[in-house]
Amino acid sequence: MSAPDYDFKSLSPYDFEVLARDLLSAHDGVTYSTYRIGADGGVDLQAHTEAGLVIAQCKHTPDATKATLVRVAKAEREKIARLNHRPKRYVFVTSAHISPSDEHEVAETLDSVADTVEVRTRGWLNTVLSKHHHLERRHFKLWLTSTQAIAEMLRGGVFLRGESRIRRIQRNYLRFVHHEICTQAEAVLSSTGCVLLTGAPGAGKTAIAEYLLLQWWHRGYRIIVDPRDVDRWWEWVEDDTPTVFFFDDTWGQTRYGDHGSRHYDSDVYEFIETIIDKHTDGVPSKLLIMTSRIQVLHDTVRLSDASRRALELISKCRVSLERLPAEVRSRILFNHLHHGITDSAVRRNLAQGGWWHDIVRHRNYSPRIVELIIKRNDHGDSETLINDLIQSLNNPLEVWGSSFKALPEYDQQLLLTLSVMDSQHVPWQHLNRRLENIATTESGFDAATERLDGAWITCEYVEETQYFSLADPSQRDYLTWYLSTSPSAMSRLIKNTVNFRDLAPICSQGIAIELASQQRLFSLGEDLLRNVLDTCAEVLLARVKDLWQREIDNKMPIFDSGDGDGELFALLFANLIQAMHYHADRYKSKANSAILPEDWFTRELNELTAAGQLAQIRTVGELADTLTLLDDAFRHFAEHRVHPSIAKATVELEELCRSFWESRDPQSSRMAGDRGQLEDLVQAVVDNAEALVHFFVRPKLHGMSTDSIDQAMAVRIRQSGELEELADRIDVIESAFGFPLPTSREAINALVDSTDWDPSPPHSATVNAYFAQSTQLRTTVSSTAPIDALFRSLAPPEDQRGLS
Repeated sequence: MSAPDYDFKSLSPYDFEVLARDLLSAHDGVTYSTYRIGADGGVDLQAHTEAGLVIAQCKHTPDATKATLVRVAKAEREKIARLNHRPKRYVFVTSAHISPSDEHEVAETLDSVADTVEVRTRGWLNTVLSKHHHLERRHFKLWLTSTQAIAEMLRGGVFLRGESRIRRIQRNYLRFVHHEICTQAEAVLSSTGCVLLTGAPGAGKTAIAEYLLLQWWHRGYRIIVDPRDVDRWWEWVEDDTPTVFFFDDTWGQTRYGDHGSRHYDSDVYEFIETIIDKHTDGVPSKLLIMTSRIQVLHDTVRLSDASRRALELISKCRVSLERLPAEVRSRILFNHLHHGITDSAVRRNLAQGGWWHDIVRHRNYSPRIVELIIKRNDHGDSETLINDLIQSLNNPLEVWGSSFKALPEYDQQLLLTLSVMDSQHVPWQHLNRRLENIATTESGFDAATERLDGAWITCEYVEETQYFSLADPSQRDYLTWYLSTSPSAMSRLIKNTVNFRDLAPICSQGIAIELASQQRLFSLGEDLLRNVLDTCAEVLLARVKDLWQREIDNKMPIFDSGDGDGELFALLFANLIQAMHYHADRYKSKANSAILPEDWFTRELNELTAAGQLAQIRTVGELADTLTLLDDAFRHFAEHRVHPSIAKATVELEELCRSFWESRDPQSSRMAGDRGQLEDLVQAVVDNAEALVHFFVRPKLHGMSTDSIDQAMAVRIRQSGELEELADRIDVIESAFGFPLPTSREAINALVDSTDWDPSPPHSATVNAYFAQSTQLRTTVSSTAPIDALFRSLAPPEDQRGLS
């Protein structure tokens, strides 16, 4: 790959013309512009120089003989003779491989058209490519083939979900269209070490991200795709191998929280910070590419402090894909037609009229929809294809409707189950266990996944475990909509849940609007989901009680045996709060059990209290950590809830948390004034101050003076590398202790005065400015190439002369 010898057969005529334009511009040191495509009157490229007009004609004829090229040259000579201005220089560019004597004969045929005539063939193109490696990287359709490059990608790096990603790139690379935003994203990634591509579903974010992956792989970087093991992130980021990390749909595929991990946002923030810091410190060998739907991003920053901090950190790394210019949309449509439609009669009909204008200008135009429709094999004629495109753009969700409804019921249930799980990476065991009670005559799970593989799902193995993903995010959009309009499908899905984790994605999106902190962004879709959950409320709440009972039955023996700890107690606590709110959220339904049953809650609260009394807590740190876990559960499930049916229960649960703290004294056996006890107390309060303040509890001092605690706190501040965080939190830390810390404040002020640190503005102001700003890299793309001529070139060569 270091010494190119391409035959250029992987390029379309337009791709070849763009390559010729870039090579001529680089070689001659002037800017060539695309003049016309298709039936062009003899001019493909032109450049205005001090010496005069330069015209270039591109002929993508890789298998042409000398006789063919001489015949083509004679036709071009006649076209040039009809131009108003005789060019100073004429360049005839062909992808054919011919001898120097043959080149001379072709040049002689064109001798009269300009003062200087040059013939550039395959050997010249490869020679110029070898001198301009950046152009070779950009035109990846040259080197991304089904043999050498793909094999090297599979051998040469560490890939999680990598093989399926490479196969996807391999399928789609011929249809890719390079445009200005690709160049902008490449520049941002080079300069900052990180790029976040945002836009609407199907806008082309992933296609640009994959383009960037190819560019850096070609430079020798290892590619790591969607790594899920957080510990491995740090292992890879600290080794010596140049690496590009790719997080597709970083904060969720179709909505915030798809990843499910409780600490995912914090992990991502810390990882982004590490990548940025390394790049700032002159270590550009670790790069990060991320994508996010703009709707998901809005919801993410509203609900996650860590994500807000991450977006502040990468405010200069965001590249927004809004509506692509008509010229780019046209080229995307053309490429899919050119490579996807082979029937000459269909191509002939598609090359006529102006039907493409309706597609390109459609308000719902999406590269993804264009790809999905043209890939179908059931288009017998051009009229059917055009109608299918228009109908799919009018109703994008139904792109998947006919395919889904034709599947066996078991397959449908498998896909619906996958759609409400972490649909980007689900272990087979987690999916299979939720389908065990579904009757099927289609040979079960293995047969279903085999039928669906490639069209609806992708399968891969990571460390000998099989994982499943939905093949396309738009499939999940459709499946979620289908669930929202099908009570019977939703009821079956609820009945097949195995634990609270299975219910959470469904119920969290179906919260009654009056009980949520703010009106959500996707009001129409979520109204549908809330309505269907109200319809299924009796089934849902019966399942909630069953799953809670299963949890308490499984966990109480652990507490009885003395092995239950604070973390396990906090898990039970969080699940009971979930159960409460799943009831309260369905208060508009007609089910009798929709309002939280007081007798049921009282009974379960007693069970939970018993578990708390049996939980083993050995240190003040463990006790404070448990209190923070309980506080997290409150904040996650109880914040902004106003429904009266849970108000009393919330008060009782808060009292349980306070009594859990007050009734324990894990360090009472230690000597008063023990230095280790003092340090442990300071550590516990600093790490968990917010929880202590929330529950209005105070740490037990065990004879330690407030001065000694203040001194220990000041030492921690001086030794800590977290000055900004401690300065921001000193007020809440004082509230948690219940007394002022003057020495600690003096330590903070002294350190602030000795550094250039400046307190950050409020998160809300920064995030609002982030979304309000007009992204500086946003631009339009224009071309002098007429769209109509582009589509006329779909016709067989013998027909193009007659098209107008």
